Amino acid sequence: MRDREKLRETFAYHPPYYPAMEAGEDPPVFFHELGPQNSRGFRALKVWLALRQVGREGYERMIGDDIALARRLWQRAVEHPELEPVTQGLSITTFRFVPLDLQARLGEAAVAAYLDRLNEALLERLMAGGEAFVSNAVVEGRFLLRACIVNFRTRESDIDALPEIVARLGRELDAELRDDLRRALAETPPPFQP
Repeated sequence: MRDREKLRETFAYHPPYYPAMEAGEDPPVFFHELGPQNSRGFRALKVWLALRQVGREGYERMIGDDIALARRLWQRAVEHPELEPVTQGLSITTFRFVPLDLQARLGEAAVAAYLDRLNEALLERLMAGGEAFVSNAVVEGRFLLRACIVNFRTRESDIDALPEIVARLGRELDAELRDDLRRALAETPPPFQP
């Protein structure tokens, strides 16, 4: 607003339980006078309601289920020939797509840079496609896909489907981007040999 006073005039309300200001005091900013929300949101209500609904045992079960699903994803990534599992802890699993023909060349700088770029593009395609949602992590300099299981609606079937979704989209992107890797490898000088 150009004229902040207009906001105050619109939303100010002074019930008897609000503290009164003495004349001549430098008044603090009362943010409730600048918008329609008259007080802070009751954020704890969601937690309280959930505790009332499922109790401590319910929370323990849901958290345990999430951890089990993340471990299941880790195992699926271990079993999938085109996925490289990297970390697994609590309800988080990180992994990345690695084309079969590049797995023996992971130590090469051009291949490492390509895999980072490929997995970053893969993350964007996953998000745009809507089949699955993962975020990212960088671990030891590698760009990874990060699955954090926290939704109570996530099922084993969702976890079992994710590796093939990632691999299918990864193969598509690899076909689109592989010329970039070929150029980078052609520009890389051969290693020094005495």
